Amino acid sequence: MKIFLISNMYPSQNDGLFGVFVKNFKEEVEAQGVEFSAVSVIKGKSNSAFKKSVKYITHYLSILKNFTFKSYDVLYLHYLTHHIPILFFLIPFKSKKWVINTHGNDIVHLENQKFLKRIACTILKRVDLVVVPSSYFKKEVLKNYPFLSDHDVYASPSGGVDPKVFYVKNNKNHEKNLHLGFVSRFIEEKGWKTFLEALVKLQKKGVLFKATIAGKGPDEEQIKSYLKENKLSQVNFLGFVKQNELIHLYNDFDLYIFPTYREGESLGLTGVEAMSCGTPVIACNMAGPSTYIEHEVNGYLFQPKNSDQLSKYIHAFAQKSVLEREEMCQQAINSAENYKKDIVAEKLIIRLDELLK
Repeated sequence: MKIFLISNMYPSQNDGLFGVFVKNFKEEVEAQGVEFSAVSVIKGKSNSAFKKSVKYITHYLSILKNFTFKSYDVLYLHYLTHHIPILFFLIPFKSKKWVINTHGNDIVHLENQKFLKRIACTILKRVDLVVVPSSYFKKEVLKNYPFLSDHDVYASPSGGVDPKVFYVKNNKNHEKNLHLGFVSRFIEEKGWKTFLEALVKLQKKGVLFKATIAGKGPDEEQIKSYLKENKLSQVNFLGFVKQNELIHLYNDFDLYIFPTYREGESLGLTGVEAMSCGTPVIACNMAGPSTYIEHEVNGYLFQPKNSDQLSKYIHAFAQKSVLEREEMCQQAINSAENYKKDIVAEKLIIRLDELLK
């Protein structure tokens, strides 16, 4: 099988995390014998509108060139919305299989952009397969585009998790104070305020804990101010942490706190990464995380923005025996098995092969 890969997100030398899941997808599928005979990608973020415009013009020209002159069996595209102009232009010339891999709000929640949604519908009616990150997001896509059938939409978790990067390094020391972890982009919808409010409540109850916050984003100073104002001295603010260093954090956490309430959280891969390291996850009972977290089995599910409920479940875990904690950790590991990147790639290739028969 030959694939023509298109994505507006792909890592660059200076921006190694930008679209890293697309790179991981490509490498794992290649490792299983699939050839990428053409690639049109935008590498790295642009800081200015002018540079971004130039990159997209170059990107569209690359797509047009590869579409016309390269030999391939499947056109595999990540992120529909950003490619609507070029795809709409190419529809009349479509002769191969088209697969669209959506990752969040790029094809849902276009209610306020009726013209854009109308064109998206035109394209999706001609697409052979839509790939989504989770069963939750599959339901969202089918609800927003009722002309698509269940067979037209396939759930595949964003390249999966690399077991060589995220794995259990050592047994957790459950005798120490509870270690809570939060790794995220610092924006309000990721739930950082809910997390910190829960910590204040735990502190007032006298629950012994420490916490680590890692990531970056526009709300960084607000988080630091909140920590200072509420005297949360047991919280270690790390800032940005490289992906290859996250394994050490995930392994040291007793609980990974994932309070995002974004409807566009189509999967929430960091939760799966944490579980791969044997760390149970507490997340909002919505969106992607609700598809892999079983309440009181491999973690806990709480109502969005409900810091009372979040603190309640953290406290409940703190009161568990060592044996009960170890059982929940093992369940987390078991749940992450189906998200290993080789298994994810193998299943996706089987589905793509079906298209070509």
